Amino acid sequence: LAKIPVEDIEQKALDSPGDLAPRDAIARHLLGWFKGYFAWVNNAPCEHCGSAKTSGAGGDKPNAIEKGFGAGAVELYTCADCAKTTRFPRYNHPGKLMETRKGRCGEWANAFTLCCIAMGFEARHTVDWTDHVWTEVYSDDQQRWIHCDACENSWDAPLLYSEGWGKKLTYVVAFSKEEVVDVTCRYTRQWDQCVARRDKCPELWLAEFVASLRMSKLASLPPAR
Repeated sequence: LAKIPVEDIEQKALDSPGDLAPRDAIARHLLGWFKGYFAWVNNAPCEHCGSAKTSGAGGDKPNAIEKGFGAGAVELYTCADCAKTTRFPRYNHPGKLMETRKGRCGEWANAFTLCCIAMGFEARHTVDWTDHVWTEVYSDDQQRWIHCDACENSWDAPLLYSEGWGKKLTYVVAFSKEEVVDVTCRYTRQWDQCVARRDKCPELWLAEFVASLRMSKLASLPPAR
C-alpha cells in the first residue's frame, strides 16, 4: 500500500463515481492511476546512458537474484549510443514489479492484481491463451467479476478482444488463490466458433480438470472462507 496513493484514489472515487457504487468507483480509479504509474516496454531503454535507441541482442539465463524475483527469462538489448548491453529480466514477482514499474501485459497484470488485493478487493489473474493477460475484480455491489485491463485502462469491457481487437479466442482462464475458472464464454459472443478452435483437449476433460483444481484450492482454505 505504501506505493499506492490510497487517499487520493478514494477522494477521486467520491468526487467522480460515475454510475458506480463506492467500492467499484475506487477500483475504477485505481485502474486509472495504475495506467500512469506503470510503463509499457517494447525495447528496454539503456540502463547505462538512458538512451531509448536500443535493439534486441538475444537473451540470457536469469542470475540468482533475478530468479529470486521469479524471472524465467532475461532479454538483452544493445544501446546504439553507448554500445553497452542492458538486461531486461521478465520478473513475475508482483512486489518487485511495483519497484521496476515496467513490462508487458504479464507484468502489468501481475502488478495491478497485487494493487487490487492490497486495496481489499478480491482479484484474479486472467490468462488468454492467444497471448494476453489481465485482471478481474469482484464487485460486491454487482455480485459479479469485472474485467479490468490495466494496459488499456479498460473497465468492464470483456468484448474488447474478440470484437475490438478481432482476436480469435480459444481459452481464457482466471486464477486466484481460491479457484481456477474457465471464463472464456464471458469474452465472446460467438461461442460456437470459439469452441471449434478449442482443440487442445476434450471439453469434458477440461471441465473436470478445472473443477478438480478448484476443489483442491478450496480444500486448502480455512473453514471460514
